[in-house]
Amino acid sequence: MTDDIETRLTALAGLVREAELLRARRAELDQRLTEQAAALTELRAQWAGEVRNVERLEGVSLSRVLVSLRGAHAEELSREQAEAEAARYRVAEGESRLAALRAERAAVDARLAEFADLPARFARAVDDRESHLRRTGGPQVTRLLALAGERGRVEAELRELHEAGRAADAALGALVELRRQLDRLSGRQTSNNLLGGAVALRTPDWLDGVARSAAHADRCLVVLHTELADVGLARPLGHAPRPVVPPTGVAQVFFSDLLMRDQINQAIRNTDGSAGLVAEVRQDVVRRTEAARAHWSGLMRERQDLLTA
Repeated sequence: MTDDIETRLTALAGLVREAELLRARRAELDQRLTEQAAALTELRAQWAGEVRNVERLEGVSLSRVLVSLRGAHAEELSREQAEAEAARYRVAEGESRLAALRAERAAVDARLAEFADLPARFARAVDDRESHLRRTGGPQVTRLLALAGERGRVEAELRELHEAGRAADAALGALVELRRQLDRLSGRQTSNNLLGGAVALRTPDWLDGVARSAAHADRCLVVLHTELADVGLARPLGHAPRPVVPPTGVAQVFFSDLLMRDQINQAIRNTDGSAGLVAEVRQDVVRRTEAARAHWSGLMRERQDLLTA
């Protein structure tokens, strides 16, 4: 009978801990959803403004006439088109983040719905424990049942730490791939300089590879932040760099190499900074995991001593 009650309490204590973490995560997701929705509204407004600028230059308008009189219509249009495209990319990125947050919120709600009867189940287990203690008495039984509850909480913590460790590994892998893509782009930009511009850095797959890797790394960092919050290790992790955008207009003619090199170097610094922060927090997760495992082993040794005394 004692073993049955102990098993139930261990399992239920773990579920109670999971439910607590899920409620905390839901509150955080609600805040992030509100912030992301507001940010997306602003990004869409910026994109609309950039599109209007392009339309004014493409259509018959006073803006086009004035720019044409200065002889800079093509350069101005090219610049505005590049800015509109960058704004469109930011909107798409914002929409992707919002969709991911909504999906995670739905998953949390679904899991919490499975725990709807958890308070009643836990209350029944506590009542059963109380009845059993009254019938049997003895300090060993009391301590065994206390150990069961503590073991359930530690096992829940170990599961959360495992998920945080996996998220850290995924983030590090994504940042390593981003760094590889940036090194690839940097090498080609150097080759472009040596060959006098014979290599076209605007080849889409070169820049798109960096953009895709940056978006993936950014998503991994968001997931890692959530997992770290569950175990009380949340901290700033930096951010993936923005996409590298080729300069246009006058800047393209006179400062293309300099501006591209500056963007690439900044992206590399951001990536390396984030990778360093993630590596540090990964070690913290390892240390916490080792401490939790040691605590669990101690609980199991005490349980064994009580059962064999």
